[in-house]
Amino acid sequence: MSDGEFKCVTIVGVGLLGGSLGLAMKARTPSVRIFGVGRRRQALDEALACGAIDEAYLDAAEPAGRSDLVVLATPVCAFEQHLRTIAPVLADGAVVTDVGSTKDFVVRTAGGTLGKAGAFVGSHPMAGSEKKGVAHASADLFEGATCVITPIPETPPTTAERVENLWRSLGMRTLRMDPRDHDRAVAAVSHLPHAVSAVLATLPEQRYMEVAATGFRDMTRLAAGDPEMWRDILVTNREAVLEALDAMAGSLSRLRDLLDRSDAAGIERMLAEARDRREQSNAGQ
Repeated sequence: MSDGEFKCVTIVGVGLLGGSLGLAMKARTPSVRIFGVGRRRQALDEALACGAIDEAYLDAAEPAGRSDLVVLATPVCAFEQHLRTIAPVLADGAVVTDVGSTKDFVVRTAGGTLGKAGAFVGSHPMAGSEKKGVAHASADLFEGATCVITPIPETPPTTAERVENLWRSLGMRTLRMDPRDHDRAVAAVSHLPHAVSAVLATLPEQRYMEVAATGFRDMTRLAAGDPEMWRDILVTNREAVLEALDAMAGSLSRLRDLLDRSDAAGIERMLAEARDRREQSNAGQ
């Protein structure tokens, strides 16, 4: 399949990820027609002005009926509403995917609306930032990053391949995972870090903030993320995030015990293990 397989694309939600997808597709295939759907006319006007979309809509039904690809890029709890809107108008052969950070909930929701063997294939491009809105969108946001694809046994192979080829055409490495395995993985490496960053940002008394430096800023950078988006992520991946929180609570308890016993050697071993894991992770990337 060619990079320009999709001729007309509807992106529901033209913020950072949706806007970046529009810019990336236009940069590689200028002839592609991008329809943007949003809740606010101002955001849609910004997406039009920066070239992320060609046409703007407040309702997904009309553009989705003229598209061979629909991408959901809103907070995940809004997906069901959008799927119900587009289901009656989808053209034969059209494909639906998403950029959501949780997959089991999304795949089950799409299966209940479009059918398990329907047009939907879950996607999670592991790219983005704590910034919000199309003003921060970039055509090269996805370049060199990993996109997880989550087809299920009922997914037609050609449909999964078309979605995989889409992300590869934007310079991404693709990886296929079971939706539940995906959710357990991202709970540990993405959702837990965000939750911890948010909690950490609320801990210091205001009078202590005048001495906060790069360490505190680095550790709390994720807390600047979109609260609505992250609310939906945590709620829809509740079980896996709870498991990750329990695991972290156990590690914090072990550290507390080491401190309580003034076990300097044990603390050093724990810190060294963390350093080594961090260096191994950086080397792998």
